[in-house]
Amino acid sequence: MIYIVHGDDLSKSRALIQNQQRKVNIETRIELSITDTTPEDIYEKCHSNDLFGNPPFIVLDVTSAGRMNVDKFIEKLEQVPLTATLIILSGKSLPQTNAFIKNSLKLKAKINSNDILPASNVFKLVDALFYKQREKAYTELSKLLDDGVSSFEIFSLIFYGLRTVAAAKFNSPAYAKMHDFVKRKSQSQANLFSTNQIISFFEEFRKLDMKSKLSEIDEELLIPAVIETVLNS
Repeated sequence: MIYIVHGDDLSKSRALIQNQQRKVNIETRIELSITDTTPEDIYEKCHSNDLFGNPPFIVLDVTSAGRMNVDKFIEKLEQVPLTATLIILSGKSLPQTNAFIKNSLKLKAKINSNDILPASNVFKLVDALFYKQREKAYTELSKLLDDGVSSFEIFSLIFYGLRTVAAAKFNSPAYAKMHDFVKRKSQSQANLFSTNQIISFFEEFRKLDMKSKLSEIDEELLIPAVIETVLNS
């Protein structure tokens, strides 16, 4: 299956990719850049299972494609088997005139723009969580689940929110690059937690992530467990 993931917020696009990788339950991901590979190489990798017989999960970054002729790539991508997962990733929004977008029907590709991710609701949950607003956090979670948003997708974006709060707490280089509004919000959230608490969140989230992958925790219990980890700190 081919997906086209594009938009100016690369972090959100990466969260979408991570969520899709969880859905197909493939551990290994192959990352390629269109300027450093050939159509033949992509064709070969899309038809090659790993040592355990698992189909490939490939991310083809086309951000730097510019005006290069990608017709040969399109021809080879038409032959991608349904068992393989190929993500065509662009770190910027692709116009309707883009070759990959124009040929999406031919490629039978699903298009995901990160600006159509149900981020408004997801980030309402993330904000409520890191502001330690219990009732609001569970209200937003209920809305997301009613809309069919998967727990794994929600988890990915909560983790994204944790990284933002951590960036503010530790005054990392990433924090300096944030917009002023995001800086103020993440700093006010970071002030609600100690450095040790934030460090512990990363470890607890890692454990919950592993348990979910090993089916030691039901999917419907994953996000409540994450929420309680933060709220009970």
